[in-house]
Amino acid sequence: MKVIVVGAGVLGASAAYQLAKRGCEVEVFDRGAPGTEASAASLAWLNSCSKELRPYHDLNVISMAEHRAVARELGTEDWLHASGNIEVAGDDTAAAKLRAKLDRLHGYGYAAIELDPADLPRYDPVIRVHDDYRLAAYYPAESWADLPLLIHELLRAATARGAVVRPHTPVERLLVESGAVTGVVLDDGARVRADVVLVAAGSRIGPLMSEVGVTVSTSGAPGVTVVTSPGTSALSVLLHLPGLTVRPDTGGRIAVRSSRGDGAVDTESWTLPDEALTDLLRRAAHAVADVDPAGTRGERVSIAVRPYPFDGLPVVGPWDGVPGLYVMTMHSGATLSAVTARLAAEEIVSGTAPALLTGFRPERVIAAGEKSAHVFDPHAVESEV
Repeated sequence: MKVIVVGAGVLGASAAYQLAKRGCEVEVFDRGAPGTEASAASLAWLNSCSKELRPYHDLNVISMAEHRAVARELGTEDWLHASGNIEVAGDDTAAAKLRAKLDRLHGYGYAAIELDPADLPRYDPVIRVHDDYRLAAYYPAESWADLPLLIHELLRAATARGAVVRPHTPVERLLVESGAVTGVVLDDGARVRADVVLVAAGSRIGPLMSEVGVTVSTSGAPGVTVVTSPGTSALSVLLHLPGLTVRPDTGGRIAVRSSRGDGAVDTESWTLPDEALTDLLRRAAHAVADVDPAGTRGERVSIAVRPYPFDGLPVVGPWDGVPGLYVMTMHSGATLSAVTARLAAEEIVSGTAPALLTGFRPERVIAAGEKSAHVFDPHAVESEV
């Protein structure tokens, strides 16, 4: 069986690996270098603390465990960082919500520890404690992934099993014949045929889906992640603070995200203004004691419109009524890539629908689309802070 994978971010790379492992002939196309779009702008926070719907929560928990299994298969876990995650409530309303969240997570059996904010330096001595911190929680099972390295390792393992990766090779459209998807048409007009086309193209899904009569909204706000220069901080734990998220990165770097930064993007030039970058670094220094805002620079600013299906849940499965088309799009791609790619590969090879994906199928998107002229929006960016 030949499968074309459109998109070489973390979802596409994971799917390519799982398909190649099962003996499929796999060809991966990406319009740029692998992992340079939505995956590059992701915090790559592997978690389930914020997933309220129980089946969605459970799917994320399973995938967190499967990342460790993937690391063993790949023979390296250099990309996987077991940092834990701390969440801080900055006012009484947020504290009440955090207590309710902890109660829910305890009911789910999820590791979640309530903390007095005064105790935060015991978990990491560089965390600053401020008077407005009302309550904190620690999630020891959560981690983060170095997605560029993970994508590299996945594609390396896939190519070792015969997969072909074609970077800088844009797919212009799906090849549709007699109502079925039979391959793709490249931007140079070349046609490449396959038994199944798996679309994991993130925010580029719109033009592709138009070939099967589905209008995908192209609206949505950008998400920004700033990674600092080496030696910025000794921070070792991921921090979700009021209005800001700070994550450790390799070489003493930190990654910083804020909805304020998202809103400051110049969408014409697709850049983050200097004053917005300075503000992000200043706020990071306010949160983390060893960050020097004057001496810290942004080594990499990644901006992308990341997928976020209309109800916040993943869309994974064959597109109903269009043979040969399989779709994977979701907001929590970093966390869910391990399990959804495995399940997608198993389904494509066996033809059997995985029970774990019940409720996350394209059918619900199609049903919603029937009420709104077959329109769905996978592009709205969920605020992380």
